[in-house]
Amino acid sequence: MRRISDPLKAARRVLLSAALIVLLPLEASATTYYVRQTVGDDSHDGTSPETAWQHIVKLSSAMHAGDVAYVGPGLYREQVTVLNGGESDKRITFIADTTGQRTGDPPGIVMITGADPLDVSGFVPEGAPGVYKAPFSRPVFDLVEMDGDQVRYWRVKSRNELPLPEGVSEVDLVRQRPSSLFYDMDAKMLYVHTSDGRPLSAHEMEHMGRDSGIRVAEKHYVTVMGFTFRHMLDGGITFYSATDCIAVNNTSYGSRQGIRVYGGATNITAYGNTLFRNENCGIYFAATSTNGLVIGNTMYENVKGIRWSSQSANGTAVDNVLFDNHEFGISIENADYTLLRRNRMVNNEKAQLSTIASNYSSDDSCFANGGPEQLIASLFFVGQYRTLADYQRGQRQDLGSREGDCGPLPAKVDVHKLHEEAKSYTERARRILSGAEPSATEASKSPPPEGAVGSWLKWLRGR
Repeated sequence: MRRISDPLKAARRVLLSAALIVLLPLEASATTYYVRQTVGDDSHDGTSPETAWQHIVKLSSAMHAGDVAYVGPGLYREQVTVLNGGESDKRITFIADTTGQRTGDPPGIVMITGADPLDVSGFVPEGAPGVYKAPFSRPVFDLVEMDGDQVRYWRVKSRNELPLPEGVSEVDLVRQRPSSLFYDMDAKMLYVHTSDGRPLSAHEMEHMGRDSGIRVAEKHYVTVMGFTFRHMLDGGITFYSATDCIAVNNTSYGSRQGIRVYGGATNITAYGNTLFRNENCGIYFAATSTNGLVIGNTMYENVKGIRWSSQSANGTAVDNVLFDNHEFGISIENADYTLLRRNRMVNNEKAQLSTIASNYSSDDSCFANGGPEQLIASLFFVGQYRTLADYQRGQRQDLGSREGDCGPLPAKVDVHKLHEEAKSYTERARRILSGAEPSATEASKSPPPEGAVGSWLKWLRGR
C-alpha cells in the first residue's frame, strides 16, 4: 500500500498549477473569455467584460489550451461540452465569478441547470389518487418539484429496459409510489405521481433534458471552479475518459452523480466541493478510472457519498465529510489500492464504510453511527462490524481512528434560497447596473462559504 504522503504531494502540485492560472498574469497566447447573463451579447467576441457573451454554450468550442473563462452570476439553462483539450502547462479553466470582480456584475450564484420548466396545462387525473397523465411528443425521463426537496423523481423503467413482475404494469408502479413517473414511448404519454397527490399545477415542476453541466470527454487538463450545478441527467460535472482535470469548490445536487468520473479517466482531483441529494452518489469513479483524488469535500443525502467501482484503482480520499447518505459514506467496490485518511463518516444509513472485494488502507478517521441498525463497516463477504473496536480487531484497519465525537457537521444548503436567488438574479442585477437599484454592500453568502481561491490555497500551503 502506498504511503499517504505520495498522493497528497501530487494533489498539491496539481492544485497549485491551477492556482497559478487564477493568480498570475496569462501568457500572451492565452485568451480570457467572459460570459455575462446581465448585459452579454453572443454577437460580440467575448474577450472582455464589455464584449461578453450571454450564453455559456459559446465556451464549448471557443476554449483552447491556456484559455480562461469567467462566467458571471445568473441561472444558465445550458450545457458546456468541452471540445478542445488543455496541456500540462496550459490548462483550460472555467471560473464562476460569484463575486463579480472579473465580470463587473453584482455578486451572486453562477448556477447551471439541466432542467427546464414543465408545461403542466395538459395533465388530467389518471384514475388513481395522486396520479396524472398528459401527452408529450418527446420523452420525459426525469422530473423535479422545485417547491419541494428538489430530489429527482423515481423513474419507472419500461419492460424493454427491466423485466417487471407478471401482471404488474409500469403505471401500477407509478400508482404505488409518490414522486415517480413513467413515460410510455409507444403511446407518447407521461404518467406522474406527485409527492403529495396534488395536481402538477400546484407545484413548480421542471423536467431534465441535459446530461451534464460541464462535460469533459476525452480531453485533458481542464479545471472547473466555483459553479453550482443542479438536476442533470448524469453528472453536474462529467469527466469521461479525461485526464488531469480538477473540480474545485463547486456545488452539485439533484443529478445522478454530483461529479462523474468514468471510462478510464485518470488523475481527476475533486477539492472543496459540496455534493448532495444526488440519485447515485456524490462522486463516482467507475470503469477503470484511476488515481482519483477526493480531498476536503462535503457529501450528504446521496445514496452513497464517495464511490469507487469496476477496477477504478489507486483512489485517495482525505479530509472529506460524509453524513446522512442513504446507504454508505464511502463505498469501495472491486477497486484496489484505495487510501482513506482523516475522513468523517457520520449517520450514513447502512454503514459508514463499505467494501466489496477491494484492497484498501484506512486510518485517522472518525466514525459515528446514528442508530442501532447502522454499521461502522460493511465488508461484503468478509464481515459486518457495528462498532469500531470490533472492526479494528477483525480487520486491523483504522487503528488510529475514533468512534463518536466527530465534531460539528457542515450546514446543509438551502435549495429553495439558491433557487430563488438564481431565478431573480438577472433582473435584479440589471437594475443595479442601470442605477435603478442600489448595489449590495457585501458579497453573496451562498455556497461555497469560502472564496473559490482562498480556502484551497490555505490547504496548498500545508496544514
